[in-house]
Amino acid sequence: MEMNGMMGGFYKLSVLIMRFSLTNVLWVLFNFPIVYILLTLLVGDISNLQMGLLMIAILAPFIFFPATAAMYGVVRKWVMGDGDIPIFRSFLRYYKENYKRSFLVGVVFTLFWTSWVLNYLMFFQQQSVFFKVMFLVITAFFFTWNAYFFSYTVHFEMKFFPSLKSSFILAIGSPFSTIGVALINGALIFISFTFTFLIPFFVGSLSAYLSFLYFYKVIQKAMKAQGVNEKVTSSPSLEG
Repeated sequence: MEMNGMMGGFYKLSVLIMRFSLTNVLWVLFNFPIVYILLTLLVGDISNLQMGLLMIAILAPFIFFPATAAMYGVVRKWVMGDGDIPIFRSFLRYYKENYKRSFLVGVVFTLFWTSWVLNYLMFFQQQSVFFKVMFLVITAFFFTWNAYFFSYTVHFEMKFFPSLKSSFILAIGSPFSTIGVALINGALIFISFTFTFLIPFFVGSLSAYLSFLYFYKVIQKAMKAQGVNEKVTSSPSLEG
């Protein structure tokens, strides 16, 4: 029996909370080694900071990027109107199906982000406020590029390098969407540092959902303008 009114609204809200929290918990569990290292650095002795960050960089292509792609695969179904998928089983399936591509992009992006952070520590940190702001803006753009790549990975049947190129072009060619994704994720990061108890349950899945939502709207608008049927190009491995 369908519930209406306040009880119906409460039920829908509880279902949403369950979906986001379960997906986020799975993502955290699959990244447990990285989470453990981060907790060790934050709570314990930070004298081994460089070693801890090196370990995270080594582990990221193997676990962080495949788990994040799996999370994007789950939220993709929600955005497209299929909210009743079995979350745990779907997460595992998307993890396996996208592991190779996620590992490859993990190697590329880990090397990229490592060099980017090192450049900041060695050069930009000593620059003026203007350069620091520019660094932050460019970092937000790169973050959106990463989010769009995950969206391309789970939404289209494309090869690795075309996905990298297409996601980069989309981030440049849709500035308002890029700004929206960057601002929303920046707000989520700020909130996560303010209310740390939200990190294990919501931050990752909310970030993935909102990022894919922006991506999906931009892609739909572009395809409609070109008269392309989206179902022709969507990844068949994620349908059903």
